[in-house]
Amino acid sequence: MGVVTEVALKIFPLPEAQVNESITFPTVEAGKDAMRAIMAANIRPSLLRFYDVAEARHAMQDEAFASPVMFVGTEGVSAVADAEMVAIRAVCAKLGGEAIGPKGTEGWLERRYDFSTIEGYVMRPEGVAETIEISNNWERIMDTYNLVTERLSPMADEVLGHFSHVYTTGVSLYVILLGEAADGEESEARIKRIWEIAMEASLETGASISHHHGAGLARNPYVERALGSGLDVMQRIKDALDPNNTLNPGKLGLRRP
Repeated sequence: MGVVTEVALKIFPLPEAQVNESITFPTVEAGKDAMRAIMAANIRPSLLRFYDVAEARHAMQDEAFASPVMFVGTEGVSAVADAEMVAIRAVCAKLGGEAIGPKGTEGWLERRYDFSTIEGYVMRPEGVAETIEISNNWERIMDTYNLVTERLSPMADEVLGHFSHVYTTGVSLYVILLGEAADGEESEARIKRIWEIAMEASLETGASISHHHGAGLARNPYVERALGSGLDVMQRIKDALDPNNTLNPGKLGLRRP
């Protein structure tokens, strides 16, 4: 609902030190609890991502990898970065976490912008690939994770999950699907069904239907249910600021003129 006319950049100095670690956990729930405990302890890692077993195999680049894994990093003044990592390892150990060294995390840092796996699917008509990010509070994020992954499992060859963007109040959840359909028509129908399943499961468990990727067309039919009475407030703002409905007409669940 605006036009960008100027952009200011925020610049950060390179850190004096960076410390990385990979930590395995016995269960997804244990790793989730460790992320929550790290936030509750007011530790501020520069990197904190946690993968279920299905995605851990991709993240570690090891098809035989059999544990959920956390990638964690600290940075800044050397003494602070070292102390925070010591504290993180201690928090994780209390919840069954086992530090296995920085190799997995540092490998991910080197290739974190590599999207070629998903591109390899979506560039073919019969390929089925999607990335859906949602979020919930700590109390209900496992309800969301369990329901979404269970219901989506028949829709793809692989259903991968990881948690990132962590706060004292909750966390975002990425669900990535990779699979094959008979042809382009079936692929399109399956993608639509994937979004229906993911959005319905999110709403059922009280999750936000998007964390930061935005609503987009795929989420548009679910915005009204997600926002409830908040949508009326958005509509009033839209009508006041954009009475001719020039900016993003028909998006964000808002009505057309």
